[in-house]
Order: sequence, then C-alpha cells, then structure tokens
Amino acid sequence: MITRQEEQTARAEAGRHIAEAGITFSEQELAQMDVADFGLSHIRAEGAQILSLFETERVACRVIFLFAGQTEPEHWHVGTDEYEGKEETIRVIKGVLRVCVEGEDNLDVTCIPAGKEEYYTCRHQILLEPNQNLTLYPGMKHWFQAVGGECVFYTMSTMTSDSRDPFSDPQVVRKTVIV
Repeated sequence: MITRQEEQTARAEAGRHIAEAGITFSEQELAQMDVADFGLSHIRAEGAQILSLFETERVACRVIFLFAGQTEPEHWHVGTDEYEGKEETIRVIKGVLRVCVEGEDNLDVTCIPAGKEEYYTCRHQILLEPNQNLTLYPGMKHWFQAVGGECVFYTMSTMTSDSRDPFSDPQVVRKTVIV
C-alpha cells in the first residue's frame, strides 16, 4: 500500500530518468505507468516503475526504472498447458543492474532488503551495464536491483503472463493499493 503522493512522485521521477536515458514516450503512456510496491508498502526498497511500450498476444516491450537500491522481488515466469512461460531479455540503458539467478553463490548478502533474506534465494549475481543484455528463460527464478544509483532498462519478452507469476515472498501481491 502506498499513498497517492508516493505514486505520483515515483511516476514523475521515473519518467524524468527514462526521458534522460533517451527513451521517448507519450504523456498517456506515462500516466499509465505501473508504480508497483508489490503490496510490501516500502516502494523505495522493494518495487519497480514499469512503463509498457506495447503488448500483443505474442510479444511485449517495457521500460523499467529502479531507484537507487530498489529491488524487484524474486519471482519466476510460469506457463500453462498451452504456453511454456515468458522468456524475457533485459537490456540496460542507464545505470548498473544486479540480476540474481540460481547458480554459484557470489553475492554479498548485505544487498538483500533487511529481514528478507529467506525470500531472496537466488544468490548468483550478474551485473549488467549499459548496452548489455541477459535472457531469462521460462521458470528461471530471478530478481533485480539497481546498484550505485538509478537504473533504466528494457525488458522485451514473449507473451506476458505476469499475473500468474509466483514470488518467493508470500506477502507479495500483484496489484498496488493506493490510499
């Protein structure tokens, strides 16, 4: 749960940083930007600002903005009987993005949001800088975090199934409540 003021401030700041990164968008797109706190009520620590550029039945492109140190909680993309799940390629435009996936532990755990260590099980970090890509495959657990400052990145994917995607933290909810 976040306040209307928190939502508006986050949206305006995200829009400014995305524009500074050279990405253009309409006022209507900005007004529809998802300011997600994932129901955790501390958006600057765990959350994401998500600007959808397009979404069809088969592909989608979004721009995600993370405040310095902001973390998008650990999740994975699941499928259905007819669809194996979302494949997603990340491309950093501005800043440094920590992407954590399953694998050999090379993470300084002090970067995990305090008290949430049990919900961030992926401890293999990959640091992406501008113009670097990483592809995440269906079922692959992952989480993101802006390192050393704000971060702007594209996420291009096959059909989105975000509403079905599970999170490691059972307190996460998909829809942000604005008060």
